[in-house]
Amino acid sequence: MGLFKHLSLQQLWQSASQTYLRFPLVLLSALTGTVTLLILTELNNKLQEQYPWLIKLVLISAIGLILFFTLELLVCRYKLSKKTRFILWLSGLVFLALYFTLLPKEMEFPHIIRFLATLLMFHLMASYAMFLNLRQENAFWQFNKALFLRILTSVLYSGVLYIGLVVAIVALDQLFSVDIDDNIYFQLWIVIVGVFNTWFFLAGVPTDVEDLEQTHTYPKGLKVFTQFVLLPLVTVYLLILYAYFGKIIMQWEWPEGWVSILVLCFSIAGILSLLLIHPIRNEEGNTWIRSFSKWFYRALFPLIILFALAIWRRVSEYGITEERYVVLALAFWLLITVLYFLFSRKKNIKFIPVTLSFIALIAAFSPVNMFVISEWSQVSRLRNLLQEQDIMVDGKVDPSHGPVEKEALAEISAITEYLSEYHGFDALEGWFATDLHAALDTVDEENSSKWSARMEKRDLVLDMFGVEYTTIDKRSSGTYYNFMLQEYDAKPEVYAVGEYDYVVEVLFREDERHELKLGNMPLIMSLEEHVVSFQLEQETLQLDLIPIIKKLNKKKGDSIRSRTEMTYTLKGKTAKIQLIIQELYGNQKDNEYDTGSLGLLVLVDEH
Repeated sequence: MGLFKHLSLQQLWQSASQTYLRFPLVLLSALTGTVTLLILTELNNKLQEQYPWLIKLVLISAIGLILFFTLELLVCRYKLSKKTRFILWLSGLVFLALYFTLLPKEMEFPHIIRFLATLLMFHLMASYAMFLNLRQENAFWQFNKALFLRILTSVLYSGVLYIGLVVAIVALDQLFSVDIDDNIYFQLWIVIVGVFNTWFFLAGVPTDVEDLEQTHTYPKGLKVFTQFVLLPLVTVYLLILYAYFGKIIMQWEWPEGWVSILVLCFSIAGILSLLLIHPIRNEEGNTWIRSFSKWFYRALFPLIILFALAIWRRVSEYGITEERYVVLALAFWLLITVLYFLFSRKKNIKFIPVTLSFIALIAAFSPVNMFVISEWSQVSRLRNLLQEQDIMVDGKVDPSHGPVEKEALAEISAITEYLSEYHGFDALEGWFATDLHAALDTVDEENSSKWSARMEKRDLVLDMFGVEYTTIDKRSSGTYYNFMLQEYDAKPEVYAVGEYDYVVEVLFREDERHELKLGNMPLIMSLEEHVVSFQLEQETLQLDLIPIIKKLNKKKGDSIRSRTEMTYTLKGKTAKIQLIIQELYGNQKDNEYDTGSLGLLVLVDEH
């Protein structure tokens, strides 16, 4: 109780008011994002699609929160005038307005990645905005330690408050039979995280740099956490990675691609450990800390080579994508960080967030950002593959080319699908004798799902190449097939039952069996190998899927189908069964077919 002994409502109000006066636009951003999220929770998916600006406003609020927080830190640090503060506010609002305008109606993968990179950049900038003076290294560490501990405290208080209020709501529901909407629990969490958590965190942010520079407190719990949790983890990572490095040298083979993730985890854990123990590295009795700091970056250098080899192998085989660009950027950042701490005399820890923020800025917004480079890389790979297979001659696609190697066909299909999903086909304009954009405009995007429209565009471009969509299963060296009913993916479909007595929707897996009763008539449905069987009381009707797969493959591989193409009728003495194939997926190797899943709408007419 000692913590709250002298606490009063007046003091709470004064503290909250002072926090608001210090960070008004930060709290306004938090409030805007919170209210917008609450509105979104009241809208169904269809209404959310009608108001895409609401989601954009949430994202802008998240950017605004950290942007104005950074600007307020600059105001406090350099004691800027009210006029200058107002100019900074106005500049921030203009930036957010432009960012809001540039955001598309629908947030696709590239836009989400760019948003996250922007968020990371501003968070890193906030960590060093007040410490551009290289000599204030202790103040920089103490400030970020205070932020870190404040975040943990805010999360604890917010969690306890949320649990307490949830218990109170449940009590009202159970004891007084109050009709409470289940949505209130999620909305309560949004309010606590968006408003209370933000306000509480801001109330404890230190801004006196001179006072921070003179502070030399170091939490004992932090030392214990670093010494007995982080450092042992780093050691385990190091042993595993060096053992794997030795295996590669002994067997003289390329490293696995996922090893780059392990190197990143090791590097992040090690650098975080060094940052946490930085203030006490030179204290008496901490020789082990100095030794760890001295040898960590030396030990990291060979692993960066391993990291580079792993990612280079993937890039050389499959080109650059946004994910690989990020990994390459982090590998470059790790390299310059290692070189800096190995050879620089100053070894200032501010180097870490400053350089990482610049890497995020380059990756998201520079002329060589991840999206530009990824599209250029994949288009170049596609052009080279088309030329190697004589599909492109003298810069123009010849759809009447000869046979294409299966692996090259799979690569062409994969790149075309990637471009359809992430970048579109503007870079391919001029490759064809016909107008590419006019052909793509024939795809009905309004009456089909986003995924269906992209797949149609992908298949259309592949058709203009004169090839079919193909994917190769690396494990079985087979080719996947995947067909889907047009209405099944786009929207719910109403079926006229007509003369049929029963309708059953069923999803089969390989060697799966379903036993049903239609009135008094038993029906056993099974999928064995490539044959679907319907066992009635007096007879069994079967449908062989292989002719269907062959017929569907002749037109286009892996594409959306009409109901006419996906409807089949089985007639027997006692019943007639109509089958509408909603989904058909599997793998073909040579002349063998392995059906992975089969979705059916089964209509039964009992004679």
